[in-house]
Amino acid sequence: MTNRILLLVLLMVGRVGFSQVILTEVMFNPSGPESSDEFVEIYNAGTQAVDLTGWQIGDSTGFDVIVEVAGNGLLLQPGQYGLILDPDYFDDGSTTYDSLIPPQALVMTINGSTLGSAGLSNSTPETILLIDANLDTLQRYRYSIDNPPGHSDEKIELTPNNSPSNWANSVAEHGTPGFQNSVSPMPVDGAITHFHFTSNVFIVGNSIPFEFTVNNVGINPITELTWLTFLDEDENGLPDPSEILETFTDSLHLSPGDSLIVEGEYSGISYGEHHFGVSLRIPEDERAENDVAIAVRFMEDPQVVQVVINEIMFEPRSGQEEWVELYHKGSQAIDLRYLFFTDTRDTVRVGTGNEDQLQPGDYLILCGDSALLEQYPISPEKVRVNPGFPTLNNDGDQLKLIGPTGFTYDQVPYRQDWYGREVDPGTSLEKLHPSLNGQMGANWAASVSPEGATPGRQNSVFVNMLPTNNELEIQPNPFSPDNDGFDDVTVIRFTLEVETALVNVRIYDLRGRLIRYLAESLPVAHQGQLIWDGKDDAGRIAPIGPYICLFEALNPEKRTLKTLKKTIILMKR
Repeated sequence: MTNRILLLVLLMVGRVGFSQVILTEVMFNPSGPESSDEFVEIYNAGTQAVDLTGWQIGDSTGFDVIVEVAGNGLLLQPGQYGLILDPDYFDDGSTTYDSLIPPQALVMTINGSTLGSAGLSNSTPETILLIDANLDTLQRYRYSIDNPPGHSDEKIELTPNNSPSNWANSVAEHGTPGFQNSVSPMPVDGAITHFHFTSNVFIVGNSIPFEFTVNNVGINPITELTWLTFLDEDENGLPDPSEILETFTDSLHLSPGDSLIVEGEYSGISYGEHHFGVSLRIPEDERAENDVAIAVRFMEDPQVVQVVINEIMFEPRSGQEEWVELYHKGSQAIDLRYLFFTDTRDTVRVGTGNEDQLQPGDYLILCGDSALLEQYPISPEKVRVNPGFPTLNNDGDQLKLIGPTGFTYDQVPYRQDWYGREVDPGTSLEKLHPSLNGQMGANWAASVSPEGATPGRQNSVFVNMLPTNNELEIQPNPFSPDNDGFDDVTVIRFTLEVETALVNVRIYDLRGRLIRYLAESLPVAHQGQLIWDGKDDAGRIAPIGPYICLFEALNPEKRTLKTLKKTIILMKR
């Protein structure tokens, strides 16, 4: 009796050793060839080596015997991973995992043609079974199918527990064939999570604040934390030395399972698209894949992108095209891929390719049909055709040039009355000067070109830049309206620091009596002239002596913007 009991105990101990071989990873949806790159990984979590001769692997409807590869044998050592690859991995010459599989892993295959009955399904979850030489099922796991291609199902805690809570999608591309799972805890492991910016304003010259969370997902406390900021210019996902901006080191005690929020900011970032990164450097942390976080953002710069809406054809002749002209008044070429044109309904990208740039001083016409080239003598290089070009309203619309983040570089809320006069269809709305504020109707006027528009060239209503002050000049002064052909009239010239205005011009004698009303609510541009022939409102030549010219500039609501006075001397020869 004693001997039989002892034998039973020994057998039970042997069976415990076998039960420590567990399933740890299933690659059912590889990013490489489906026919060759599927694999199943097992692990010896016990203290004794286990001979896998006669063991089987399957998917509950088809089973295959595990066999050795290239004389590796089938003895799985304690703490060793065993990798069971599809036979076609070797027959078809796949190399997907060759650089990943460590030399200490036991590489095996099966005696059948594929893993399972017909390969592992990507669309239907299947149950993987591990069967020992006695045909006992030691492990079973039903994998999930929510994985991105190339990401396996991995076991978290290396125990016999195969409940769904103990498995997760691999965070490593191609999984972790033959080595520690990417989702399993390591002795020291800090992970970056929730990296985000705390401001939505990405403009050159501003600091860009951010925060990220460091989680201690390892087994031991973290007592020293080094983190750095970088710009991933080569887009390799790593902080190369030339890309590092700042580095910070702090002593702390972050227990397993605890987290820490870290705040910082980027400054001095130039115009364009950037890959902003943060990275951890923790002593003895051997898992690098969760130490880096990257977010792509675009930095806007109004000093670089000085492109304006310069001419608008919103009411063309019947059968002709609508269009908008842009002008680059800056000093640096810009990439048109990062510029968008929009109205109240639609948005289109201005650029059409990677090398599409607008040079300083160049014009660019946006339209929806290449038929525009038949309507005007325009070089095709100055035209960008986009079938999604917005339909422009005849009575008014809100046009904008915006960047990738929605930053507005220019906007024009045009209206029909901005023409300033009655016009025929086919007349464009032109800006008086590219540097003027496009949101003010006084800075626009109907084209006076014989063609009705000037796409791709200087506007027909173009004026030189305005002065910074107001001036009133009267010449000749004195003057003598005596019909002798010499200085019979005086010219009242004015220069205003507004683009357009209404003007009142009156002539008073020294006793303050109004003798002549030269102009009343007269529409003028920022420069102009009026003539006084020396007569009063009754048509009589005024007496000799000094007179006061009172000049008033009014806005469209007839409110006084500026009042200028100057003395005029009337004399006779």
